Amino acid sequence: MLQLIVDNLTKKYKNKTIIQNASFILTSEKYNFFIGENGTGKSTMIKCILGEVKYEGLIDKNNLNIAYAPEQLILPEYITVYNFLKLLGLTKNHQKQNIDDDINYYLKCFDILEYRNRLIHQLSKGTKQKILLIQTFMSEADIYLFDEPLGGLDEESRKHFLNELRRLKRKNKLIIICTHYLEEYHFKAKTIINFPIRGNI
Repeated sequence: MLQLIVDNLTKKYKNKTIIQNASFILTSEKYNFFIGENGTGKSTMIKCILGEVKYEGLIDKNNLNIAYAPEQLILPEYITVYNFLKLLGLTKNHQKQNIDDDINYYLKCFDILEYRNRLIHQLSKGTKQKILLIQTFMSEADIYLFDEPLGGLDEESRKHFLNELRRLKRKNKLIIICTHYLEEYHFKAKTIINFPIRGNI
């Protein structure tokens, strides 16, 4: 079982306390959700977990590596979908030999195989969102962190996304999802962290 431990974490921006004395444990046994309104600290907690900001307290990731799908990401415009994913695959999966198979699998899975050789700047917002998710699924990681992953996805793509989460879960990966749409995730085993956080969960 994989674990991520947050112990007595406090994050302040100037004189404003965003997260105060937060303590909780996330494991690979359950799907883990960050729930709350905008401005309640979900994105700040993500930044803390990723090590992008300084904070007080402890986050113990047990030397686990993280694959992250942000809600929005500026993608390189003048590169094809295939070349972009292959470049990332070579970077993130140094010992992996079946990158082409993975690319084709995920493009078919999210019904965008026809865009394989299309330049990224020619894609719609929803298609770019799919590319963002694909590059995350292609990563060889222990923790998979998704920030509002369903935004911009059609109904069929949402089903495929949830199926891919189940595949990760069967591989004992630790999954964290930041979302406003908990009702979309029909999983029985859930750990729900409600924001704002004040103290132990």
